[in-house]
Amino acid sequence: MNTPLLLVQIPPKDNQQSQATSAIIETEIIAIAVYGKDIGVPLAVSIQRVFDAEKPFRFPTEITQGVTKTRIVYRYTLAQWHELLEVTTLPTTPAALKQLMIPMLLYMKQNFPDIFNDIEYDREFGPEQYAELIPME
Repeated sequence: MNTPLLLVQIPPKDNQQSQATSAIIETEIIAIAVYGKDIGVPLAVSIQRVFDAEKPFRFPTEITQGVTKTRIVYRYTLAQWHELLEVTTLPTTPAALKQLMIPMLLYMKQNFPDIFNDIEYDREFGPEQYAELIPME
């Protein structure tokens, strides 16, 4: 594993469609960055760590079976993700954060275009550096 994995859990679409637009913005999205033993967790990422052990994330250990790993958990509402992604995908953002946040932004733009399409990101940061994003159910 040369780049971290980014596991993202979004509520099922049928749950989102039944909610009013104002309620959708409060939908909670969980992302877990997984770093293998050959990739240390960069300081810029470790200081962004958020963990809430009250709600379990269905973590597929078979994806990283046999790998020494460090997990960084991000748990935010869509409104909070919007605010976070606005500032962590800029050219001045540390590369370790852009590695996680740019693929997350692109994923959010795809799934919630009305909320995230207004955010620009550092297009000079090459896609080969992006974390591998895996959507989870």
